[in-house]
Amino acid sequence: MTAQDRTPEAAGMAGWFDPGLPPRQQVLGFVYAKWAVGALRAVVEVGVPDALADGPRTAAELGAATGTDADALRRVLRAVAAAGVLEERADGRYALTPRSEGLVSGAEGGIRDMFLFATDPMLWRPYENLAHTLRTGEPAFVHAFGAPFYAYTKAHPDKAAVLDRAMLQNRYPGMDRIFDEFDFGRFRRIADVGGGRGHFLAEVLRRHPGTTGVLADQEHTVAEAKELFDEAGLTDRVTIVPTDFFAGVPAGCDAYFIKNTLHNWDDDKAVLILRSIREAVGDTDARLLIVENLLRGPGEWDIGKLIDVESLAVLGGRERGREEWNRVTAAAGFAPANDPVPGDVALLEYRPV
Repeated sequence: MTAQDRTPEAAGMAGWFDPGLPPRQQVLGFVYAKWAVGALRAVVEVGVPDALADGPRTAAELGAATGTDADALRRVLRAVAAAGVLEERADGRYALTPRSEGLVSGAEGGIRDMFLFATDPMLWRPYENLAHTLRTGEPAFVHAFGAPFYAYTKAHPDKAAVLDRAMLQNRYPGMDRIFDEFDFGRFRRIADVGGGRGHFLAEVLRRHPGTTGVLADQEHTVAEAKELFDEAGLTDRVTIVPTDFFAGVPAGCDAYFIKNTLHNWDDDKAVLILRSIREAVGDTDARLLIVENLLRGPGEWDIGKLIDVESLAVLGGRERGREEWNRVTAAAGFAPANDPVPGDVALLEYRPV
């Protein structure tokens, strides 16, 4: 059972709807979530998980280690423990649990930076006035900060650094399934469009020695990619091409891969990107490979539907179901070539028409 297959209750989210309240009041469970997230973010910000990495400690010991008020810290720690993230012991010591071990700096498979990014004030403030988006269609982020998200992070290096660190940890377990199930080795040469510093392309090439790659992204992004490919011993199999994918992408590849990028854009801009890829494909049978959330149908639980609100509020982008993906790809000259299961991260393959 994948994360998407679970109901909110099965996923450990029953606290959203407190069964101890009358049904008309159970929506107050969302307020509990706000309290828990706020408490946990503070605990991570001051470095409590790092201070617990070597073993259990009291609130007083943690206060001294993190430079915080011991009494205030104890009250927040017990709330985080009550929410199931830390362990509060009878002797007054607190300890990490499997849920909090990933919040330690540098933890293998950790998500500390991803958590801090997702709960950063720049991603909280748009929700303060999401109604503005409903009334105008404009991302609430623009209303709150006076600039689109990427323009804002470019102008604020500290926020850009938070984003960069988070993206290095942005590997959803569903990606392992895609690596295991999809045969990238079918393609002699793969272009990773919007591929960042090249981590995904490096993994594809590592798994498929007969394949070469092209990393295509903005100049400032790919500038740091060579070091990654050097360390992986893949430099001779990769061409790094600074690219504005709205203007065009490199030709001559057997597949054009684009992951977690198109959801950043509305349909019109997504079609522009896809048309750039279609132009690069030309008269060949090169395939378009899209990795994104594939939404489930009406009324079905799907975390992608929540992510879609973030895309709407922050970026003006969108998550999509199969009909929506087929519509935007058809507008660019592609037709479906596979039938992935909705409700999780999926790889959608398209052929040129």
